[in-house]
Amino acid sequence: MRSDTVIDMRRDPEAAWLAPMQQSLGADIAGPVAATLRRLGTVLPAQAAAAADLLGDVLAPLGRSVWPEVAGSFSRLTNTGMPVEFSWSSREAAVRWTAEVAAPELADRERLMLAAQALDWQGDLTPWLELQRDDPLVFGAWASGRHGEERATKLYVDLYAGRLPTVWRDRYFLLRSNLLTWRLSGVNPDGSTEFYALGHELDRPALAAMARAVLGDAQPLMDMLEALLEGGALPRHVGISLALSADGQPRALSCFVVAKSLFHHDAEASAKLRSLADGVPAQLYEALASGPDDGRWRHGMIGVVADIAGRSWVQCGLRPT
Repeated sequence: MRSDTVIDMRRDPEAAWLAPMQQSLGADIAGPVAATLRRLGTVLPAQAAAAADLLGDVLAPLGRSVWPEVAGSFSRLTNTGMPVEFSWSSREAAVRWTAEVAAPELADRERLMLAAQALDWQGDLTPWLELQRDDPLVFGAWASGRHGEERATKLYVDLYAGRLPTVWRDRYFLLRSNLLTWRLSGVNPDGSTEFYALGHELDRPALAAMARAVLGDAQPLMDMLEALLEGGALPRHVGISLALSADGQPRALSCFVVAKSLFHHDAEASAKLRSLADGVPAQLYEALASGPDDGRWRHGMIGVVADIAGRSWVQCGLRPT
């Protein structure tokens, strides 16, 4: 399955930088992804082009799948199975994405090494590979890129049943909390790692206590959370992410929820995020959110983040259309 007519180069010759992706992927993937990158390119042209190059390479194995009819709909990344999700932050001007690295027929435990190869990974993956050796997995691994002033990459690693490498579990108290079930980790080349968990019965007081313990001050995170909720109830299922340096020092804490558990419809989520953004990040959000409405939720997870320096921001994932 190939598509070289998703964006007509005769009518839009300035989009020629998207041609390699369109020629190597099925239209069900290349169409929404190329269209989204084209819109992002009107805001950050160099970063969008760099994202297209790397993302095209990462996704290329899906264009060679022996199951082309499901290559665009098998992933757990998005609600429709689209194997790419773009992400947005009100804090930074960057093109950000996460993607599958292999065709649907490939075993999940083979995906981490393929993701590392796709990103020309230089970090040590031994603890993560050992953790995945014998356990059943949900998605295996994803590759991620952030294209801002510089390029940064990340590997998302599937964690079975909340298990963590021993070297990490002993580094920070929150990783041993009975209130959290760790589901995946985002590993950076320098060894710093972000851990993502599902919280059990987390309410505002519990989140504030957690923020004080990790960051020293709960106010930045809780103020941003209130800006998002506007006094509304916190959904029953709340996720937490904890970003740690390579030696286990806290860098940031986030709280996130599924968008449809917080808002009545996609347009409501979009209106809220527009109200919390300005400058170039606001333009990037418009580029991501202004794709055609296909009648399904486009916003995935929405979260608030605070870091050790007292800064806070909102972020979300969006399915490309």
